[in-house]
Amino acid sequence: MSKDNTQNTYKTRGPSTLARLWRLIKTAIKDWKALKAYQNLAPVKTGLERANLELGKLDYHNPMYVRRTEEFNQSMINMTKARWYATNAMETRSKEDWAKAFNYFKQAKKMGEELQRRLASGVAEPIDYEPSILAQEGTEIFFADGVPLVPEVCPVVILKGSDFEMGYQYAKQLVDIFGPWILVKKAGRKFTDEQLGYIKEWEKMIAEFAPEILSICDGWSAGATDAGVPMSYTDVLALWTGDLPPEVDYFGSGGPRMAKVPPLACSGVAAWGSATVDGKLVAGATGDFDATHAVTIVAFPETGNNFIFTPFGATGDVPLIGGVHLFGHPGMNNKGLAYVHHGGTPKMIEPKKYWGYGLRRTTSVLHILRFANNAREARDLELSYPVGDVGIDSGTVGGFYADSTYGYVLESRKDPVLIRESGLMGETDFLYSANSALHPEAIKAEWMQKNKKNWLWHENGGWYPAKFSFFNRYSMIYYGSSLRSRYFFNMLNQGLGRIDFEYIKMMYRKSGVMPEGTWKKNASIWRKTGEWGEISGANASNGTIGIMKPDNGDQGRYAFCIGQATRGIAPTSPFFASFNPIYGETNAFWELRLASSPEEVTDHAWRKAAEDIRTASEALSNLLTNVDAAYKPLKDLLDRAEREFERGEHFKVSIGRETGENAIYILARATRAFTRAQVRARQVSNALVPPPRTPEDLGQ
Repeated sequence: MSKDNTQNTYKTRGPSTLARLWRLIKTAIKDWKALKAYQNLAPVKTGLERANLELGKLDYHNPMYVRRTEEFNQSMINMTKARWYATNAMETRSKEDWAKAFNYFKQAKKMGEELQRRLASGVAEPIDYEPSILAQEGTEIFFADGVPLVPEVCPVVILKGSDFEMGYQYAKQLVDIFGPWILVKKAGRKFTDEQLGYIKEWEKMIAEFAPEILSICDGWSAGATDAGVPMSYTDVLALWTGDLPPEVDYFGSGGPRMAKVPPLACSGVAAWGSATVDGKLVAGATGDFDATHAVTIVAFPETGNNFIFTPFGATGDVPLIGGVHLFGHPGMNNKGLAYVHHGGTPKMIEPKKYWGYGLRRTTSVLHILRFANNAREARDLELSYPVGDVGIDSGTVGGFYADSTYGYVLESRKDPVLIRESGLMGETDFLYSANSALHPEAIKAEWMQKNKKNWLWHENGGWYPAKFSFFNRYSMIYYGSSLRSRYFFNMLNQGLGRIDFEYIKMMYRKSGVMPEGTWKKNASIWRKTGEWGEISGANASNGTIGIMKPDNGDQGRYAFCIGQATRGIAPTSPFFASFNPIYGETNAFWELRLASSPEEVTDHAWRKAAEDIRTASEALSNLLTNVDAAYKPLKDLLDRAEREFERGEHFKVSIGRETGENAIYILARATRAFTRAQVRARQVSNALVPPPRTPEDLGQ
């Protein structure tokens, strides 16, 4: 491998077909139990998704709803346990963990299928099962028989100060929220000399283009150690960089990542100017994967802009995929700039001769949100960075940014430079992105040129395969992404001049339409043709949803929901990666303001929680006690909202007695309590006064 110092890239040939096949065989031999676990997950998720579709037809007024939801949640707990033990076993090779994993997969599959049958037939009898014991174990999340559950409400982390201080605070707050285990899993790694060499090369890139990240790593290491989890600087840095060299082939097919390529289905939208009610930017994005232990970061650095950002996993992991370099979205800063979405994957348009070391995606995003004041500055910064590790999406720069005057999606940064702007595909002051390249000139990518005749272009949906293939990763991702892109175009175009914060929320509540006929028959048709009813960006893959209205000041709005915004919305396909059920589905957003200080962030969360509780109380007062089946479960939710509100007020009152470093932790705890109160109250309100799910619901 020879290095071209002028381009900071590596020139290399990809492995031969025989070499790739041998690597695949070795991976299969080494990880055959992991592949078996992956196969076991498919029928479990299918059964739970089909049950959730039926649950979505019920509501709290139906006496069966609460019982069936509790049974669904137990099925999800079993699946969570299975995934937890399988993940541990992949690292430890423990036979005991593998046995537990497959046992819980079996339990989850059996219960999910039974729940699906009873919901479909209307049978009232409860399912007999042994409920898991839930406990918080001194943290802010719940554990089921010792296994950590994904929080039903995304926790908020507040950071302030120097880069070192923010890294320190981040590690300490992760332990407060989740417990030590979340850092223990990443601490004390034994890196080979080869891995250390790769990490050092990535570190050089960060030092040159985003040096503040290295100080954050230093602080994270110190904060973790002081929280009782000795974690080296290299342990932390590896979360941002990985310990592998840049890819040498498309889609990770030439190296050790080839078995971990995700079937991603994320999306993002943004509208501004003449498209919105007040001309201001509004945006939204989904992370379409199994929701995991994520946090939303609200940061007040000593230098640069204040910002909000949500990584998909608090330590950079996504279930079944592993480390993704703290990848995530969406994010925004206090100058009105939004990072909406990664802007499509797999793009991989830049020629291989430019591939090599550079910045990972999130490293660039956090630097840009902090030091760019508008979308044009973000674009220029992105174009100034090395092309980087194009073979994997989270490995390189190039995203979807917007402000109230301009937006762009950067699909290729060199030979050719492809910047997708509003109007290129018929848009009027709006843009959208799923998981494909949409620019007309993306066909210049080497991997597309190899089979150029198979690629067609739609004026609103971009590139898609002429012939769908279930066995081709490009085909699967691009076909579905093109359909979702057409959905976004139609919805945004329909709303021109009327798009606002609630309109974007509505777009992510509007379900697609399932095809008529049996699941089995339609699954067979889909495998052959890719056809699957009416596709929407609001679908059963939605693991996280963020809605933003950035502002040039201290009024930026940021709302977030874990899981689907509406229970029981349709999947984009029968493929198990197209639906991601979660435990304790809330279908409700909390909301924060990116104010000028942590104290003001907490204060707004407090006022919003109080408002939501009042609204919920008024709606619930119209129900007849002991007559409507909805009253008791909704009263229980309202009680939970009020308890969380009281907990937040307790922390809020104590802030004045604290000085220095400890105050930031108390502010963060109070904010998390208030956001949990918001969500529980909104569950009540949404159950009694359903939020808009179509433009017609908004009076449009």
